Formats: sequence, C-alpha cells, structure tokens
Amino acid sequence: MTNQNGRNFTWLNREGRWEGAFLDGLEIGPGGELRLRAVPLVDGVPAPEIAALPAPDGPAGIAVDRDGSVYFSDPQGNRVLRIDGCDRAIASVPCLGGLKTPRGLLLEPQRGALFIVESGAGEIRAVRAATGQSLEIWQPFATPWMLAEDDAGNVYVVDYGNRSVQQFNALGELQASFWKTLAAAKVLTQPSDVATGQDRVFIADRASHSIAVVDRNGNPLAQFGAGQLQQPMGMAVVGNVLYVGDNGRRRLLAFDAMSGNYIGEAARYQGPVAALAPDGAGGLLVHTGSALAPVRLLLDRGYVKQGVFWTAAIEAPPDASAGKVVWHRLEAVLDAFADALPPDTHLQFFLYTSNNAADAPAPPVLDAGGAMPFTDKKWRAQPPDVNDVYIGGAATLYIWVGAWLSGGGDATPSIEQIRVDFDHQTYLANLPAIYQKPGACQDFLLRLLSLFESFNSENEAAIGRLPSLFDPQAAPVDYLPWLAGWLALRLEEGWDEATARRAIAQAFRRYAQRGTAVGLRNALKEDAGVDAVIQEPILHAAWWSLPVPQGTGCNGAGGGETVWQAGENSVLGYTTMLAPAQPQGAVVGASAVLDQSHLLAETDFGAPLFEDVAFQFSVQVYRGQLNCAAAEDRVRTVIESEKPAHTIYHLCVLEPRMRVGFQARVGIDTIVGGPPAGIRLGETPELGVGTALGGQPAGRIGAQLQLGVTTLVG
Repeated sequence: MTNQNGRNFTWLNREGRWEGAFLDGLEIGPGGELRLRAVPLVDGVPAPEIAALPAPDGPAGIAVDRDGSVYFSDPQGNRVLRIDGCDRAIASVPCLGGLKTPRGLLLEPQRGALFIVESGAGEIRAVRAATGQSLEIWQPFATPWMLAEDDAGNVYVVDYGNRSVQQFNALGELQASFWKTLAAAKVLTQPSDVATGQDRVFIADRASHSIAVVDRNGNPLAQFGAGQLQQPMGMAVVGNVLYVGDNGRRRLLAFDAMSGNYIGEAARYQGPVAALAPDGAGGLLVHTGSALAPVRLLLDRGYVKQGVFWTAAIEAPPDASAGKVVWHRLEAVLDAFADALPPDTHLQFFLYTSNNAADAPAPPVLDAGGAMPFTDKKWRAQPPDVNDVYIGGAATLYIWVGAWLSGGGDATPSIEQIRVDFDHQTYLANLPAIYQKPGACQDFLLRLLSLFESFNSENEAAIGRLPSLFDPQAAPVDYLPWLAGWLALRLEEGWDEATARRAIAQAFRRYAQRGTAVGLRNALKEDAGVDAVIQEPILHAAWWSLPVPQGTGCNGAGGGETVWQAGENSVLGYTTMLAPAQPQGAVVGASAVLDQSHLLAETDFGAPLFEDVAFQFSVQVYRGQLNCAAAEDRVRTVIESEKPAHTIYHLCVLEPRMRVGFQARVGIDTIVGGPPAGIRLGETPELGVGTALGGQPAGRIGAQLQLGVTTLVG
C-alpha cells in the first residue's frame, strides 16, 4: 500500500474498499465503514424455561406459510402445532391423529401442502396445510429425520436409519444416482440434517461434527465446521450465510455459505436447537424441539464479539527525503453520529514501523476466549479506546497498522476512515531553536506538543473551513440566515432550503439590477412566481413641435430649397402628443395662472413636459397567475421592495378579456358572436368592455345565421 495523494498523509479507506487490508471477524458496512460482523440477535427476551431445556434427541421441523403462519412439530407430543399468522394463537393442526414422532416439515405454498416426516412410521405424509386432509404418502424409509427442497423442486430426505440422503425430483420420483455418487465420495458417516441454498446442498454429519457441501448431482464441493461444531443440528440458508445450531455449545453459529468461513455466534441466544427457518420478515426462527413457541432472532441486528484488522506494509511516498518519513499520527474517524464508542464496545490500535518490507509482524489470531490476538512482540500496542494516537520514532520506510474491535454482541465500534500523517510540521517549529536540538527528551516534547495540537485540531479545522461558510451551496443550513445577513437579504419563512440557497447565490446579481425593469421582472418571477410585463410611459413619450428651417442651400446644394429640421417625426395624433405645460414653467402674460403656476430655475427647463409620465411605471400580470388574495399581496410586496423609492407604480391585473397584443385567443380569453349588451341609464358601463357603438349584431352559429342577411363577412 502506497501513498496516493502526494501530501503528507494517506487514507486507508479509499471509496469504501479498504484496499490492502485484511479482516477477520469484521466486515465492511453499507457505508464503507469497518465494523464487527453482523449476526442474528434475539428479538426481545426468550422464555426463561428455554435455558433449562435438555438437548433434543433428534431434529424437529419448522415451516413458515405465506400469511405468516408458523408450523412446527412436537416429536414428544406426536403432533404438529400451528401459530396463526393473524392473532398468533397456537393450536394443533386438525385431522392429524396417529402421528408417530413427527420431525422434519416442508411447506409447498403452491399446492398448499405440508410434508411431515413421521420418523416413527418410516414415512413422509403430505397433507393440506389448512385442513390436515391427507394427500399422499412417501415410503418406505428406515428412520427418516429431515427434508429440504431446492429451487428446482428437488426434495432431499435424510434417512438417519439408513445413514443416507435420498433425492426426489419434482414429481416425487426417487433419483438413486444422487446418493450413489455421494456415498462413493465417502464424505459422510452419519447424516443428520439437510438444507439447501446457493445452488448447493448442505448436509450435517453427526459423526464428524461438520457440514458437507455437495451439488445437486451428489458431487462433494467442500466440508467445514469441524473446528467449531460439537453437535450440529438445525440448519437454514439465508442469503450467503448458513446458520447451524450446536447443541454441544447450546449456541447458534453462522458460516459463510460459499467459503465455509466461520463468522460467529448469534447474539444473546443460549439454548437447544432442533430446527431453523427464516420467517420471511427479516427474522430467523429457532425451534427448541419442545412444544414452546419458536424463538425469533433478528437477522443482522447483533454482532460477533471480536474482530481484527491489519494492513500490508504502507510505504512512504517516493519523493520523501532519503525514501524515509517520520510517521507522526494515526487518527481514526469513528461513527459520525456518535460522540464516543457505543456502550460495552472497545477499540485498540497496534503499530509497527520498519525499513524492510519483509520484516512484517505476524498477523493477529482471534481466540474464542477473547485473548489478545496481536501476540507478535513487534506490534506496539496503543492505549485502549483511543482513536487518535501519536506514532513518533525514527524515520522509516514502512508502517503496519492493526486494530482490535470488540463488543458484547449488541453493538459494534464503527471506523469510517483511518488517516496516517507523516513528516508533519508540528508546534515544535514555533518554539525557540534551543528546543529543536536533538536530545533524549525530544520525543517526549513532540508527544506533549502533539497532545496540545490534537486539542486544537478541531478549531484549526474549523478555521480552515471558514471559506465554505461563505459559499451558499456549501454552508450548513443553520448558517444560511447569517450568510443572508451579509447581503442584507431577508429569508422568507415559507422558503425551503433549496430556495434559500438560490436566493443567497443570486442576491449579488440581483442587487446590480435593482431599480431597473429587468431587475423587477426577475424578482417577480423568482419571489412571487409571476411573469409580469413592465411598461414605462416616459420611454414612449414624444411631443409635437413645428419643424424649423435649418438653412437654405446654395451653390447647387439643395437647389436653393429650404431644408427642414425634424420634420419627419411631427405627425400630430400619430407620433406626437401635446405638451401638458410650457417647458419653461410660468410665463407672464402667456402661461402664468394665479395659484397654479411656479417659476423654474434654468436647470429645470423642460421639466413640466414630463410631469404626468415621469417616475411612473405599470406592472401588468395575468389574473391566472394571481389565484388568491395572498398572491396579489406578495406581488405588491416584491414591487415595494424592488422599485426606486421616488417612483409610482400601477398594478394592472389583466382579466380574461380580449386585448389586442396581450390576450386574444379565440375560444379561450376571447369570444366571437353574440350581440353587445345595451347601455342602461343609471349604470356606469365601460365603453368597449361589454358594450359597442352601433353596427350589426354579431352572428351566432346555429341561431339566426344567414350569410348575407343576418351575418356579414368582413
């Protein structure tokens, strides 16, 4: 493992893969974190009498129906019990009188059939699960114990009395070649249980205390568990995990179904195991072999009690001085949602440095009793439950990192990342030169300074992250009002986080456009959600004045004709308007009116020409965008906050009527046909809106429509 970032530190977890690391008893969680292997955990508190139950003399059966109903056999009581999927009531399956030592159970939901292994009768009986009505009987067997079905519909039956495992196809026909092939391999002595999964058949052997793995043709694939199992009984495959009960240890063990590697024990379960079955709802049911209800365990809710992690040699970067570095600090980032390790969990790191890659320390070895796994004296143990340690020592080329995680089964330490610093610029550089001279106490001084540095690391990191607080996309949510305050921006209460961040990001740009028609239009769109048309009448104002002669041409220029100035834009009533007042204000004898005139300074010449249109604008919004009174109030609020203080505005709400240039869509906001409404005395009608001046009434389709008589075209 080499440094890949070109800086004075390296990460051990890259993209959640922990490359170059070795795990035993640990796993990589869904978020890339390193944690203890997950195992089942007892759901609630088991019945106290379970701990006193004896080990079963043989297996029992358990099966789960689609509706959640659970069937389990009671070999001693010669009956099959059912737990109702709705009210969880326990009762015997009816019409099953005369059962002789029922053990294994198999439920086929498609047929609604329940297969019962009658060990005492040497046969397998198939009945209706709901009624107990008999369907068929398979026989003869010597002493059948268990049965299991694979995805192809093949059924495997353990005949304990004949020391064999028989295969039946989906039609119930015996496939003798399966046992013939398996027997020839001589991997089984006393088969006692069977389970299927991952296209494999798992067979427990009571004599060798192990699990044999074979394919569907009976060819052996692997064998494992001899070092962990004492009295295996009860098996189930869930995903990639094989669960096996051990009545010698009175525990439930988990193995990797593909590799056979031992995972660990189920948390908090201690008692006999006669059968196992997944309940289809994230749980695993443990049948104790008695008439007591099965114990439910929650899959992947518990954890093994210990696990270890260690790395291959981590090499100094190639650009290091003389190829060596001073390894400074190891910092482990724990669970981001926890301030400390969970209760009853522990974490300890181990380090080793060397200049020789072949001088690697011996890997740790887990001990079932919980003894120290890092037994090689090369490993340098760090203080327990400390996730930030000083490394120190002479400059070397390689470093090895190890960790020991442990817990009580209910929780696990979680390591999200490990960072190793080297050639770090410590606080020593800030001290007088006399403290920087090599000496016997320098390592102690570095450790002491590093301790103080770790105290300030969070504050220094916060200072380093200050620029992010001024980034509207990166700042924490709690800082958004503070950041908006820098821009004099008020965040509305109804804004969500995305809207607030967008408003802050656009505030500077909007300030540059504030007080303009473009800025007001954008503000109405972003803050009020309306598309407005803004008009300034002064932009279209032009006053009529007579053209004046510019001069008379001579010497052939203009042929002696008079040349007029600005004569092309003086058509009264079309391109011009009459001025509302004299441009110079009050003129004695001309425009001066008592109490209605005022004198103007020379600099204000022409101001009266603009008094009725200056500093005024209109905002036109369609009624369809103002669907409630609050929407109109919001529009007015935006206009008041964005317009120049000296201006006057008029909010015009365009009703759904025909307005040439604004809204004239026939059949939507314009209606053709029908006579105009009459004008009545005492009312105040608006000419052109619902009224008309003279003319023929409009034609109506389907009523009084005679082309050329009652209706005119054009």
